[in-house]
Amino acid sequence: MGRRRGPCPWLGLVLIVVGTLIILSMVLPKNFWWFILGCTLIGAGIYCLRR
Repeated sequence: MGRRRGPCPWLGLVLIVVGTLIILSMVLPKNFWWFILGCTLIGAGIYCLRR
């Protein structure tokens, strides 16, 4: 039996990559909301992959 993937595995991967790039592009976060956006995108990507 293989592992069942969610309905949007590619969307999840894209969200994780975009969120990671946002966080890594900031050496020192100038704006707290960009950091929160990056964390939210990573969380949403993990949610889509696990769903």
